[in-house]
Amino acid sequence: MSASSSTSRVHVRQTSVHDELIPLGHNWFIHDPNLRSVRVRYEAIPRDHRKLSTAEASMEKIVQVLSQLNGCRAALVPCLHRADATSRGSANLDVVLHVTLLNVEVLDMVHLMESTVPVHLYIGDPLTTGTPFESYSPEKLVIPDHIVPGDPIFCSSTERVTVFAAYLHTPDDDALYGLTAGQAVVPQCGFLPHPRLLPRNEKQQRRIRSSQLALQYLGRTLSSPAVKVVERAIQVMEAARAMLAVTIHDADDDRRGSGSSRDPRHDARMRQHDAEYAVLRDSLARPHEYDVGHACAAEAIIRPCTNPDHNDTSRASRRGRYKATEHTHLLSWALVRMSSKATDNPVTMHAHPGTLHRGTAVTMHVRDPNLERPLGPYRDGVANGVPASIVIDGHVAREWAIFPAAGKGVRFAARGDAGALVVEAAGSKGERDGGATMAPLAMVYAVPERGPYALVTPLTTVMRRIRDVTGMQLRFQGSWWRDGYG
Repeated sequence: MSASSSTSRVHVRQTSVHDELIPLGHNWFIHDPNLRSVRVRYEAIPRDHRKLSTAEASMEKIVQVLSQLNGCRAALVPCLHRADATSRGSANLDVVLHVTLLNVEVLDMVHLMESTVPVHLYIGDPLTTGTPFESYSPEKLVIPDHIVPGDPIFCSSTERVTVFAAYLHTPDDDALYGLTAGQAVVPQCGFLPHPRLLPRNEKQQRRIRSSQLALQYLGRTLSSPAVKVVERAIQVMEAARAMLAVTIHDADDDRRGSGSSRDPRHDARMRQHDAEYAVLRDSLARPHEYDVGHACAAEAIIRPCTNPDHNDTSRASRRGRYKATEHTHLLSWALVRMSSKATDNPVTMHAHPGTLHRGTAVTMHVRDPNLERPLGPYRDGVANGVPASIVIDGHVAREWAIFPAAGKGVRFAARGDAGALVVEAAGSKGERDGGATMAPLAMVYAVPERGPYALVTPLTTVMRRIRDVTGMQLRFQGSWWRDGYG
């Protein structure tokens, strides 16, 4: 009987997961918008999968339609769908297209985008970047003595929170710099087109180089935390104290009624709460101690692709010749001159970024305890075997996507992870000083809402762009960098 009940429980769980996807016709399925959580599992698709070319052809057909819609923003990526969470291996997993968008009018257009492979549609923001102050939970807020990679970093000018990625330095001086996502300091939460992508008349009106635009955010202050967030935390603690006092009073009345003495744990709990409240209240008298540095340059742009090696996006012209498909990339970064609270990167990090390859096993660490993080601080992932296609204001960007590693959960990243550093998985290469030496590979700049993957930019691209804008040859800082490393 126990075996039959166990089988029944497994059957119910599998059925409920399948019921999350509602058929729309034409091989399209939509995730039930009434369900807040997502339990459908997706994994990275290998670059040599036999059905990958079929999935890419279906994706290109859908992208052509979506790119013609005014104001359409969507994220599409071929991946593997694990219908049975208890199964092992990836040989028999279904190939699907994972699509995230907010334009509900697309529901009436699926007959124009019939797909050979199943399309799993999720209604949500395809590009969630920095966390707004009003969405940031002030509970458990502490005033850190120093900032380490993975900590939250705040900008009062934009009222946005991102993740601090890493420390950088130049070989020529002792100045210390930091790296995070561009949405930390740029005014818009999205991406602006590169000047070369503007219409001809707008190009003539804005005769300014993109590198000059990136320098306009020089001096914008970043902190940890921000004054406004601390004030909200104090309000939350005041309300929590009032509720705690009522709870303790009622508990004491019950104990007195039963002839028991006052529980000393209640007094200890109240003293701890008052001590944490006093620390936050006292810190408001010295808000300058929150500052961690100021921005040197930043970008959050849609830029044209100039890489001739992107042959995977080439198509045949009518004359039989091949030409590169006109596509773009999204680039988001902010360089920060650190002024205080600075520490260092882990000693096991290379000085120079490694090359991100398809199928690379990676890991990510996010330390922010104030956001709702069911994923935990440590994440294991795999680079997808094919880029994601991002449709944004008529432009089509080809972007790297990191999926959760097999058996490592439903999602690799969540809203608020923009700026997090992605490094190669421990043990991938040799050892140094008795421990594995990890190379930094990429930085998260956006996460599709309710999506399983994170969108990242290779650090080789980011560091090259910082060099072009600022002229600085930066390296990743390590506590033993003076001995010559990486």
